[in-house]
Amino acid sequence: MTHSTRLGATVLTLLALLPAFSSTAHAQTANSLTCNPTVIAGGSGDSATCTVTLSGAAPSGGTVVTLTSSLVELAATLPTVTVAAGQSSGTFTVATNPNYRAYSGIGFSATITAAANGTTRSATISLTAQPRPADFSSGAQAGSQFTQWNGLMCGGITPIGGTEGILYSCSPPGATGFGTCTFQQECSNGCKRVPPSGSTFNDFCATSGPNSVSITRNVVVSGDRVPASIVLEAPAGHAQDREQGVPAVIDPNFNSSFFPHAGGIGFPIDATTVPFDVGTSYVPKIQFVDVVGYWYNASIPPFLITNGRAGHTWMVMLPPATPPAVATPTLGDFQITGNNPITGGDTTIGQIDLSGLSRVGGPTFTVTSNNPSVVPTQTFTAPANQNLFGFQAFLKTQPTATDTDVTITASDGRYTFNDVLTVRATPPPPVLSGVSVSPSSVVGGNSAIGTVTLSSPQTSAKTVTLSTPAPTTVAKMPASVTVAAGATTASFTITTSPVTSQFNMNVFADLAGSPEQQALLLITAGGGGAAALSALSVNPASMVGGASASGSVTLSSAAPSGGAVVTLSKALSNGGPGTVPATVPASVTVPAGQTTASFSIGTSAVTATTNVRISAAFNGASLATDITLFPLLAQVSFPGNVAGGTPATGTVTLSAAAPAGGASVALSSANPSLAAVPASVTVPAGQTSASFTATTAPVTQTTAVNISASLNGTTVNTNLFLIVSSAVSSLTLSPNPVTGGTSSTATVTLQSAAPTGNAVVTLASSNTLLAVVPNSVVIPAGQTRTTFTVNTAQVTATTTVSISASYQNATKSATLTLNAAGGTTGPTLSAVSLNPASVVGGSASTGTVTLSGPAPAGGVVVTLSDDSASATVPASVTVAASATSATFTVTTTSVTTGTSVTISAVAAGVTRTAVLAVSSSAPGQAASLTVSASGRSGERVTSSPTGINVAVGSSGSASFTTGTSITLSVSNGRDAIWSGACSSAGSKRKTCTFTLNGAASVSANVQ
Repeated sequence: MTHSTRLGATVLTLLALLPAFSSTAHAQTANSLTCNPTVIAGGSGDSATCTVTLSGAAPSGGTVVTLTSSLVELAATLPTVTVAAGQSSGTFTVATNPNYRAYSGIGFSATITAAANGTTRSATISLTAQPRPADFSSGAQAGSQFTQWNGLMCGGITPIGGTEGILYSCSPPGATGFGTCTFQQECSNGCKRVPPSGSTFNDFCATSGPNSVSITRNVVVSGDRVPASIVLEAPAGHAQDREQGVPAVIDPNFNSSFFPHAGGIGFPIDATTVPFDVGTSYVPKIQFVDVVGYWYNASIPPFLITNGRAGHTWMVMLPPATPPAVATPTLGDFQITGNNPITGGDTTIGQIDLSGLSRVGGPTFTVTSNNPSVVPTQTFTAPANQNLFGFQAFLKTQPTATDTDVTITASDGRYTFNDVLTVRATPPPPVLSGVSVSPSSVVGGNSAIGTVTLSSPQTSAKTVTLSTPAPTTVAKMPASVTVAAGATTASFTITTSPVTSQFNMNVFADLAGSPEQQALLLITAGGGGAAALSALSVNPASMVGGASASGSVTLSSAAPSGGAVVTLSKALSNGGPGTVPATVPASVTVPAGQTTASFSIGTSAVTATTNVRISAAFNGASLATDITLFPLLAQVSFPGNVAGGTPATGTVTLSAAAPAGGASVALSSANPSLAAVPASVTVPAGQTSASFTATTAPVTQTTAVNISASLNGTTVNTNLFLIVSSAVSSLTLSPNPVTGGTSSTATVTLQSAAPTGNAVVTLASSNTLLAVVPNSVVIPAGQTRTTFTVNTAQVTATTTVSISASYQNATKSATLTLNAAGGTTGPTLSAVSLNPASVVGGSASTGTVTLSGPAPAGGVVVTLSDDSASATVPASVTVAASATSATFTVTTTSVTTGTSVTISAVAAGVTRTAVLAVSSSAPGQAASLTVSASGRSGERVTSSPTGINVAVGSSGSASFTTGTSITLSVSNGRDAIWSGACSSAGSKRKTCTFTLNGAASVSANVQ
């Protein structure tokens, strides 16, 4: 091989390696990001298709681009998009929320960001303002028997309808008609209900305190189960006025729900939060879910809610890595709702709750048990249903020789829930095991009680035949007695007549299949006029085991010479076996000539509430009364949720004062690593409670730790709820003060890093007309702070607004000072708009600047600017004296790809912006225009040139040539609020004119 040949081979080898070297050393970066459309009609729920372009073709395996949204509650994307190998661009969808702040009358924008290999590109998607809601009738017709409510009222809570968290102004009725409720204000921090004055309400928008709903993550992969809480503004009171929260999940597609499904979640005394879960289904595309909560007081009629407050927060469900063809629910909950206990061999019902609707049927759930010989494994497939979030599963059981507690578990392969079913032994046929008489001897003329006993309880009643050879002139009793289903005994009365000599009465009892049973009653001759037992009493009738009581017997007449001996006895009230924790003397003597006598009752400590029956018998008659004994230890409790890592104060409470020397109560924790308690706490002598301190560890999600207390064989339990300790530590504003109409940047900081799943911090403004903040802001997991923008309105004098941030039961506030622009009280710049808002490159658009009032002498100069070479605006435009607006021309150049241009207008420190879409479409092509009409019925929207003719309540489309100037108008000279491709910027206009430069849509709210 020659030298030149070897050199050539070497060069070829280096050239072959060059592409691999280049692709490694120069990774593809994000070159541009474009979205179409960039403006979406608010409330439409329409989506945008975005394209990210790389600096070069993606290598083998593709290039992963990370996607984020600045306002995920408004517009959301998947977390990533992969540009395929060999391609230089990739597309993805941005879904928009049709219900985001639908009542605010404000348009919103979200910045979509694409990041790849250290580079970032952004695009803005704007949603136009939605029309505020129309008025609606409310209340009863004038002159009827019902009261007409009026005044400021929170919507969505009885007695009016509307939407939760919205404040309405309701007027009283006219002479012959209904009252009217008009939209008053959107309550970003919840609407607060207060007691009315007669029939007049004075509800208001809450300006402080936490949002009543808190979720741990606001973006989830569908199918996940998200912990959430309902939140009180102050600790819950006692049982008679304890708050209850009602969570709900407003999901237009019915693919998520809350658990547990109780009608309300009661708050333990002194608690401020109670957890619940949001269960989600697997969904095929991005969906927005509104998690709502409101409060009611169960002891007060619904129309007098003293603590009513509605609140909500948004959650985004993303499709899983492999989206399903249709939404598929997950297992939400499982519990035994049929007979429990149940006899082995019978069937009971298990309720399987789902996260959403099962529209086409499925999935299949497996129900297993820890004792398959008693409850075998079964499978159940959810039936197709359009309105039920669950179904009933019929659970079969097998006969068992002994009573058995079986743990039943339902699973969908990901989630499992269980409940305990008690399966009773299959009973054998009953046997009559005995008959007895008490007392066994009576003086003729008194009565006795007979009792028949079966060998075992039965599911159906059993009748026992009774008989006696005694003549009816001596004694009488029923021919039979019935033992009720589930019981083993039944009693009957034997009445006797006076006899002159002793008589032996035989009592026989018979049940088919059983040997006959017999008892003997001795009837003796009485002394005639003898005293009888008439009363038995005990004081006190309830006490702590170990205390003493006094008993008293009373005769119907004075005791004879020598006194009257009354026999005493005691037994457990339920008739069961076991030691009786009480003592009485064998008898007590009523002295001669007296009618009453007292005796002492001693008791011993009990481990559970126990009823003891004290009986007295004299001269063939007997009486009984019960006393109730309580254990000394009553409860162990904590005042509410505790941030993990901070100490918690617990309290043990006794049923009575501690004895001399005090009461030492043993303590234990089911999870000492999370919550450690001392070995014991002593309640001092004479006291009924004592406190102790539990040390806790930080947690990443709300966790319950069971704490136990024991004394004298009695054990009581409670749950200590530990919450994430990442509470808000500070909120700062910069700059502060600001000129009204400008913005300030707020920084919210947590005490510690946000937990897994992010921290959702709720925001509020005390004056949403002057300072607007997002409903919430997300701090990513592992981070401690984030920022958000406070947009302000122009003011005529220095004004302050309170901004607050709430998370994990902690709220921090900061005061923002707004100064008047230039120290003057003149009109401010309120808006800049473009007509049309979308043009073909080379075409012009007309801009309009609008002031809040007439311009003063000399006019107002508004400075103009743009951010792209694709469009040009004049340096300024002057609003003439006494005028409120002025127009200017925006010229554009031809472009090869569509682009968005931001037009800015500045006056007296106030900045307003509008976005102009410049497209590359050439004029002369066909384009579709869609018009939707809403509002006043009976009117129509038409176009010039003709093509559009749409009735209110419907929509229609027509094709026009691009570049055509189109004028839309309403029949009968009515006004409309126009939005979309032709916008009136929220004002009322009879017509709207714009140039069609491509497929477009317009909405008309006819007034």
